[in-house]
Amino acid sequence: MNIENKLRRASLIIAAGLFLQFVSLLPLHPLAFIAFVGLGVPIMGIGVLLFLFSLVTHSESVASSAPVASEKTQR
Repeated sequence: MNIENKLRRASLIIAAGLFLQFVSLLPLHPLAFIAFVGLGVPIMGIGVLLFLFSLVTHSESVASSAPVASEKTQR
């Protein structure tokens, strides 16, 4: 899976978390805050962690696939 697909998936999860937070703030009920904290925040957190993980794994794969210069080419 390339970096664009990973970032798109993470952004969709973050958007779903934001949407759940928005929907949970509409009703004026004490359980709305529980839904806000219990559903929206963890889903956003998962999306942020997936976003950061996709950036870290992409930079490691780019660094590991870069050609290593030998001593003969450096002189």
